[in-house]
Amino acid sequence: MEGYTREVKNQINSLVDQDGKFQFGTYNKPVKELNMLDAKKPLGFPFGKHFKNLRLKEWEAFQAGNQDVFMLGAVYNTKTSALNQLSVYDKRNNKLYNYRKYCIPWKQILSTSMYQSESKYISKDFMMIIYNNLEEGKINIIVKIRSKNDLPNIKLEITAFHLTEPIVICQPFDTNRGLYSHKALMNMEGILYLGKEKIVFDKDAAFTIIDDHKGYYPNNVKYDWVTGCINNKDTGLIGFNLTDNQIKDHEKYNENCLWMNGNMQVLPPIKFKRSVKDDKEVWKIKDEYGMVNILFYPLAKLKLKFNYGIIYSDYEGPMGTFRGYIKDKNDNKIMLDKFFGMGEKKRYRV
Repeated sequence: MEGYTREVKNQINSLVDQDGKFQFGTYNKPVKELNMLDAKKPLGFPFGKHFKNLRLKEWEAFQAGNQDVFMLGAVYNTKTSALNQLSVYDKRNNKLYNYRKYCIPWKQILSTSMYQSESKYISKDFMMIIYNNLEEGKINIIVKIRSKNDLPNIKLEITAFHLTEPIVICQPFDTNRGLYSHKALMNMEGILYLGKEKIVFDKDAAFTIIDDHKGYYPNNVKYDWVTGCINNKDTGLIGFNLTDNQIKDHEKYNENCLWMNGNMQVLPPIKFKRSVKDDKEVWKIKDEYGMVNILFYPLAKLKLKFNYGIIYSDYEGPMGTFRGYIKDKNDNKIMLDKFFGMGEKKRYRV
């Protein structure tokens, strides 16, 4: 089989053009106008913007950490429900701290541009603000949580530097039914207060991955995803993003990539296979071009499972370690044995 290639297009100003058509493709620069509601008949019928907004799933999430901790944060809105979440995995003690705050969907604010906007939720005991300011090449994240149970209080303040080339995708679920995502791996610095403990993030040893995300997802959502990275003096900042979802034509449209030396390299379509060996779960992620061959070993797992008939959720979000390799465009193997990250198995209907 010949090597995999996928076109990376020039920057566009808006996701939807003047004729109401999504500009599908893979890009390596931010999109200035995230005008998903201007799409013509994304759901097959000429619905107004209010109804289209109700069907548009939106979130902005981040993964962040260093050699001691790994974090997941998200402002997540399905329009029928809304979730604000911070999860902190202490690698030193194999302990997971999980904070969730549900709210009425209109109590959240979601980003309208990566150049200057916010995704946020603020209440008396839970505050999360993701401030996108790519005009200055930065993303600032602030989280403050006062716990009402046995979990420690949280204060997180970090600044991520948007210097690495992002992967920006606009992909089709159907003819003019689009999915958008902006993902970037970044150096970051800041402080986490985990109860009384103070953890300092050094720019040369810490990382953040951002995911600004909007999509006219089908009623029944299904996707698998992993991301992982490393940042130290020996390796520098290296990471990857791998997804198998419901979009059309995975050869032409996917969000799989490798970040290395500040550059983004596209990767082929991949498939997930899960199994249990010696009472340990393992995810196998491979492609058909010999570029991706990964094993993911969960160490701790987030879960959200329920079934109320017309709505259900079968969600697992494990954090863990990787083994295997990804090949770069020069056929060099990037060994992943010291990489840490997370994955998702998401199946839900809303």
